[in-house]
Amino acid sequence: MDARISLALRARRGAHVPSATLAAESGLTPAALAEGLAELARRGFVLEEHPMLGVRLVAPPPGLAAEEVGWDRQAARIGRRVRCVETVTSTNDLAWDEVAAGPDAADGLAVFAEFQWMGRGRRGNRWLAPAHSAVLASVLFWTPEPQARAAVLTRAGALAAAEAIEDCCRLAVGIKWPNDLVVEDRKVGGVLVEARPVPGHRGPVVIGTGLNCTQPAEAFPEDLRPRVTSLVLCGEEVDRTLLARALLARLDRIVAMAETPGGEAEIQTRAFERCRTLGRRITLTDGRVTCTGEVLHLDPDYGIVLRLPEGVIGRFPAMTSHVVADGDPGASGGGG
Repeated sequence: MDARISLALRARRGAHVPSATLAAESGLTPAALAEGLAELARRGFVLEEHPMLGVRLVAPPPGLAAEEVGWDRQAARIGRRVRCVETVTSTNDLAWDEVAAGPDAADGLAVFAEFQWMGRGRRGNRWLAPAHSAVLASVLFWTPEPQARAAVLTRAGALAAAEAIEDCCRLAVGIKWPNDLVVEDRKVGGVLVEARPVPGHRGPVVIGTGLNCTQPAEAFPEDLRPRVTSLVLCGEEVDRTLLARALLARLDRIVAMAETPGGEAEIQTRAFERCRTLGRRITLTDGRVTCTGEVLHLDPDYGIVLRLPEGVIGRFPAMTSHVVADGDPGASGGGG
């Protein structure tokens, strides 16, 4: 399959493209273009060819293809190798399976699945989505002190995902502390960072991302429907292939930024600008103590900072704390 043709058609969002324009953009002769279009049709692309208007993509195949998602990413780090599978326990599991290959072979690997039947969220929650309805992705890379940097990498992953959605949609995406992506206070996605202890300074880390794309309301459990959403429910007909590519491009830039002087501080600032938790009254627990207070700040080292009753300031690490109640209706988590 020639991804140059398919991606040019996807970018038109169903509009006709003159054949001469499509050939020029793809760098193909008319004969090679005709052959490429025939191959796309064999691969399940529904095309409409008009003698005057050109070619239109009526409907792509339902699944993601590595040839398209990974096209022209040889110079990048994140996504320089892409795998797309139909069903998996979780994309994070699939990424961790590649660690034994070492950084030379596996650094920057991106895996995508159409369905995961043991997808993970924070604190052991499960992330469920019907097949072909979400972008379910994990990227594997080696970084200095991965366990110590899990919190900032969580913010990096959330920031990259939020920006990727905005690259493809006309939506404003916020981050609900510490790892949820929200549109108007309803969860549209989430990020899970996993790091494991290894000898030496550098080690592997996996950033897993789930983005709800085409689910109708009835795809979500009834009790979660007021708190979760999908891009189509927000009025956006997103192309999952283009969103997957945007996610890899954003992750590539932001992961690189995290390893430069001052990069972590910039990620913190950009993520905080999107934070939908600041200034709210929430109830939070670390598994031992449950507290209610106003969110004052998101601290790079201590996680969330609350003003508790009688003015006491409490600091709660992001990796061991979670919100159990939010003072704003419909703003609590779920869907993961």
